[in-house]
Amino acid sequence: MRVLVVGTLPGGIRRAEERLLEAGHEVVRCHEPGDTSFPCAGLVEDRGCPLEQAPVDVVVTARDRPWPRPSPFEDGATCALRQHAPLVVLGTALHPFESWVARSVDDDADLVDACEEAAAAPLPRHSEIATEATRGVLTRVGVDPADTAAIVRHQRGSLLVELDLAPHPDGVEGNMVANVITALRSFDPHAAGINVSIARRG
Repeated sequence: MRVLVVGTLPGGIRRAEERLLEAGHEVVRCHEPGDTSFPCAGLVEDRGCPLEQAPVDVVVTARDRPWPRPSPFEDGATCALRQHAPLVVLGTALHPFESWVARSVDDDADLVDACEEAAAAPLPRHSEIATEATRGVLTRVGVDPADTAAIVRHQRGSLLVELDLAPHPDGVEGNMVANVITALRSFDPHAAGINVSIARRG
């Protein structure tokens, strides 16, 4: 698992990195140890933004104090959220990321499990969009779409889509897949790829 680690202060970032490295995960960062909060790696010649080099599976912000606004060392969390990476918050309950949190933990010992769970969990908004796109096709061919759903997960920067379909006429699955890919690509242009599998009931 490739994890971007940011945080309020360098000490908390370092402790989170150590936990993840001990568990065998790859850690990337926006600032090297000893760096100031500006400039970030993306502005440093010969380094480059870790989010542009390869996808991250999850982003962690290690918060060792209850700040209601992002710290300058947390800028990378905003960049990762724009790419729809799941966010894990480690530390205080008071933080500015409430609307985007996939997992939240207070103890460093729980960090690795939280990251692994967040990386494997369905993406709520992606899943809603894929479900709506699938149901739209079924409605147009006269099939009640209520019993149809889509689950979307991240995997190495790509989106894995699982369609669970109610009985439907032959010949419409291609349209459903195309509709889902178009809708997800519009919402998440950063995804490296979109792979759709279908489970057909009945």
